[in-house]
Amino acid sequence: MGEKDHTQKMLIGCRDVFAELINVLVYSGEKVVNEADLLAGPTESLYIEADNQTHQQLRDCGMYELHNGEIHALYNLENQSIIDAHMPLRCAGYDGAAYRSQCNDRKNTYKTYPVFTFVLNWSTKPWNKATSILEALHFKPNPAAYPYFNNSKMPVFNMCFLSKDVREKFQGDLRIILDYLCDRESLLNRNQTMKHPEEVIRMLHALTGDDQYLNSIPLFTSPAKKGESTVCDLINSYYTKGVTEGHNTGLIEGRNSGLIEGRNQVIQALISNCKDLGCSFENTLDRIKNSLSLSDDEALEDMKLYW
Repeated sequence: MGEKDHTQKMLIGCRDVFAELINVLVYSGEKVVNEADLLAGPTESLYIEADNQTHQQLRDCGMYELHNGEIHALYNLENQSIIDAHMPLRCAGYDGAAYRSQCNDRKNTYKTYPVFTFVLNWSTKPWNKATSILEALHFKPNPAAYPYFNNSKMPVFNMCFLSKDVREKFQGDLRIILDYLCDRESLLNRNQTMKHPEEVIRMLHALTGDDQYLNSIPLFTSPAKKGESTVCDLINSYYTKGVTEGHNTGLIEGRNSGLIEGRNQVIQALISNCKDLGCSFENTLDRIKNSLSLSDDEALEDMKLYW
């Protein structure tokens, strides 16, 4: 599993985020799974390969759903930033190990329960590979045997392509990520408070590769900011850094190529930074005007040149 998938696991592993994912994606927004009923499940199981050696397999994130001390279900979420044609085989192996562990419960402490595995596709392309064992096989069984073949299917959710109706059912931290991917103007307008700021910031870093997000973590995880960090705070810290870098670039260009060209470099850098953040034309215009103390006409002319 890649580093991106590990980073995404941090946010998905928060019980409130996990519960909301299951409720929205599986139960159409109905609150079937409660955060308080979830308990972290095992992420490690073993299997034997052709070399007759025991090997370890790790899954991303699993949660038991408990009621009155008994396990009623095991939900598993697999993060994928790369589309993997063998994913149905891997998921079947995970689920098989989970069911086998129930067979091995000789004390019969718990009654048997269902195991669910869902794949969250975070890549920028919809999943276009196998979603069932049959599709993943190189050698297909005779069609006459299909009714007897255990064709385990793997549900996949394309997170970058969720409909607006589905996205709006999310109200927790994951809504920030989904709006960032699909509707940045809404992200800025809602100015949502982050319950898990470090996990949100690390996931944004995983999705963008921009180290500026990592550099902002200390600003949003201090005790003084607990429960008060908003998306706009994060965007503004990102923008402020861009302003500083833009000014530095302009000073260097100014010394090398003249003050006018240096000023233009500053404007271009700031506009580019705002575009990266998903700011609208009007929002960027106000930021440029206020940051550089420009008149309305000056700022608008610059925007028309470099937007």
